[in-house]
Amino acid sequence: MKVIPSRRKFLLTAGTAALALPFTAWSASQVIGANDRVRVGFIGCGGRGNGLKQSLAKLPNCEIVAICDTDTMQMDKFTGRLLKQFPNVAKPEQFQDYRKLLERTDIDAVVIASPNSWHTLHAIHSMEAGKAVYVEKPVSYELGEGWQLVAAAQKLNGVIAAGLQNRSDPGPIEGIKYVRAGNLGAIQSLHICTFRNRRSIGPRLAQPLKLPSTLDYNLWLGPAAEQPIYRQSLHYDWHWDWNLGNGDIGNQGPHEIDLAAWVLGEPDLPKEVVSFGGRFGWDDAGMTPNMHTAAYMHAGVPVIMEVNDMWLSPDRNVPSNREKTRVGIIARCENGILRGGRGGMTAYELDGQTVIQKFPGDGGKRHMANFIAAVRQGHGRDLNAKLDTSVRSAGVAHLANLSYRCGRSAPFAQLEDVTSGNDLLGTILEEQTKQLKDWGIESPQFTLGETVKYNQETKDVSAENLNLDWVQRPGRGEFSVPKYT
Repeated sequence: MKVIPSRRKFLLTAGTAALALPFTAWSASQVIGANDRVRVGFIGCGGRGNGLKQSLAKLPNCEIVAICDTDTMQMDKFTGRLLKQFPNVAKPEQFQDYRKLLERTDIDAVVIASPNSWHTLHAIHSMEAGKAVYVEKPVSYELGEGWQLVAAAQKLNGVIAAGLQNRSDPGPIEGIKYVRAGNLGAIQSLHICTFRNRRSIGPRLAQPLKLPSTLDYNLWLGPAAEQPIYRQSLHYDWHWDWNLGNGDIGNQGPHEIDLAAWVLGEPDLPKEVVSFGGRFGWDDAGMTPNMHTAAYMHAGVPVIMEVNDMWLSPDRNVPSNREKTRVGIIARCENGILRGGRGGMTAYELDGQTVIQKFPGDGGKRHMANFIAAVRQGHGRDLNAKLDTSVRSAGVAHLANLSYRCGRSAPFAQLEDVTSGNDLLGTILEEQTKQLKDWGIESPQFTLGETVKYNQETKDVSAENLNLDWVQRPGRGEFSVPKYT
């Protein structure tokens, strides 16, 4: 791909190249005055893109000047909502091909809200074109892409932030700071909770989905393999298709995995991950599990991640949270418990009832402002959600998915043997089987994942039945992630 110099690079070469400045030429070219307008392009105009535009359009001296989506209908809807909600803004230019958007030299930053399979390539090409980048979670579709993204950002000196809004929420910021300061003693275990009320995406179609005339299918696929689509909805439901998405452990999960890594002091990826789960009850076109439990040791602390997209059973007789936590973490420490996540956290006594201190949050509403501040500064040192930690948080989800995809069908009794040494895993398995009975599933066949091993020195991954394309896919023609390592 041809690299186009950005507006800020042009300004540098035009008037400031001879100045002796205390930072690199690239970063100097990125500095924008507080009163200068930051011009932003959007790649991806679906649900997440529409949510992010709300945050950005409210910021002073920011303008959405261009948008891109492979489906022109998505762009038309995005533009219509933008102009209705913010009638004083100018209509952004529309591009179906993101490379045309990146050719605009007046764009300072790009917000990436495309399908997961596109995140890394969109981010790298945006940095190559001299743009600052805000990329939604997970920042990579698979593990190998994540390391290429980190290497690219280092080589290109890119300003790149991740869409992990918890990092800008005062609740988690203060709650985790409280535990990291030793106020509850050493962390003894972590439980990551992701209970979401998802729905079936509908039965598998007998014939491949008829694609809308407004879609450029080749650009929509990008790095993903060309495969027929048998689900009923093209957009969003790709999350539950291995070809483009990562299931809910890779969709919602990175937020809560990131909280757990944060409270543990930002360790490297765990050396081993094992998981079990399945896609139960819905009998639909989805591929990824709607129940997925992973276990691993992280920085010497046992961690369990519980993803449950079925917590509202037909008779609503399923607990909607675990220890008052539906989406967040439970950090059990020597002298107390920290619970919560986005929107606020609370420290309790060991009884789990007596409140020690509350840490109210705001949902991370200043997260986009933090990114725009970094764009103005021309560096990412003050970003709340930095790339390296975000890649590792996505990486834990990828390892759990690898474990599941390498797994085999196993009856309940076999899983009982696996979980017998861990009381919490045993409780989760027992409660899940009771929940499945509410759905009329008396003898569920779980998938018992293989133990996936990760080498922290070489970044290699190993497991029985491992398909290396799941670790780093080859890409597709021109849509292949460039090698920076």
